[in-house]
Amino acid sequence: MRIKEIAGLFDIERIVPYFQPIMDLQHHAVWSYECLARLVTDDERTFLPSEFLYLVERHQCFGELSQRIFYRCASYFRNNNMAFSINISQQDIIEPGFAKFLAEFLDDYPDPSRVTLELMASTAFDFRDDFLSFLAICKTLNVRLFVDHFGAISSNITSILDLPIDGVKVDGALIKQMVKHQEAMDFVGYLNELAEQRGVAVIAEHIEDKTALEAVQGLGIRYGQGFYFSRPQAYLN
Repeated sequence: MRIKEIAGLFDIERIVPYFQPIMDLQHHAVWSYECLARLVTDDERTFLPSEFLYLVERHQCFGELSQRIFYRCASYFRNNNMAFSINISQQDIIEPGFAKFLAEFLDDYPDPSRVTLELMASTAFDFRDDFLSFLAICKTLNVRLFVDHFGAISSNITSILDLPIDGVKVDGALIKQMVKHQEAMDFVGYLNELAEQRGVAVIAEHIEDKTALEAVQGLGIRYGQGFYFSRPQAYLN
């Protein structure tokens, strides 16, 4: 929903990364950080992408936004061994600008395998040819590609898992549902089993309480993310 409180001139430089840990549930340690775009206004109010992306669309700067967020995050993590991820859009896999930017930036980047790009499952399904082409580019650059909101579209699951992707993030709505509904629990367990058979990493999103964490761990899912561990933060401690 568009938020009327976002007023004044739009400045893309006001969109900055916030960091949320992805946890290794077996070792109780941070495995990676997802870098989440946030719009911070002059008066220090913070807005989610769902609240400001219409401004990005209006100014036709999706490609610029992805490059800016990636540059900030990659520079931040350049000199340590921590892995990180950013979300990319449909435009990023269709238009050549982002792939060219990645190739140039990563040419001298230490260990590009620490870099993960996350793409919505709906985009992977709806733009399959573009997705396959971009996946091939990721393999060439030695960066990882994860499919986000996985399981939100229940059809053709194996058609994505059979591709050489590196991981999937189970849709947060499924994680919430499986705590109360056995059918959802069975479905998430099925997703995890299929992914494990193919060597695809699985991350459970939106873990918000201990009950959800225990349910995820009970299914043997290795990685988790959500408010139970930490809300997105502007700075890492």
